[in-house]
Amino acid sequence: MHPLKLRSATLDDLALTYAITEDAMRAYVVATWGHWDEDEQREKHLRNFTPQTHQIIVVDGVEVGFVAIEDFPSYTWLVKLYLRRDSRNRGIGSALLKQFMQAAAAQNKPLRLQVLRVNALAQQLYFRHGFKIAHETAERLFLEIGA
Repeated sequence: MHPLKLRSATLDDLALTYAITEDAMRAYVVATWGHWDEDEQREKHLRNFTPQTHQIIVVDGVEVGFVAIEDFPSYTWLVKLYLRRDSRNRGIGSALLKQFMQAAAAQNKPLRLQVLRVNALAQQLYFRHGFKIAHETAERLFLEIGA
């Protein structure tokens, strides 16, 4: 795999992160809820995009995805790890997960995340790295590893 970098997101990344979100998640949203409502998704993205928690994933100078992480006193929450479809299966997600797992372990905290039930590929990635199901809903699995 080529060197990967994370750069801090800025407000100028709103359109980029929306495009990546749509590329990464549209099929899973449709499979779960039956449709992709463009206005609803844009509004939700605008509401949830906080540059201080988001980082852009850059490989060979190309922006291939983004992550959002929030640190809480008792755990670290991996809110999003979205890669463009053409950037998957290249070791990027695994490399980032290892980095985030090590950072959480260094703080003696579990790393937590959620994944849509229909997203079998992401589930395989997380289970391969040792994540376990903490709880689940009809639409999502809530996973955890560490402390």
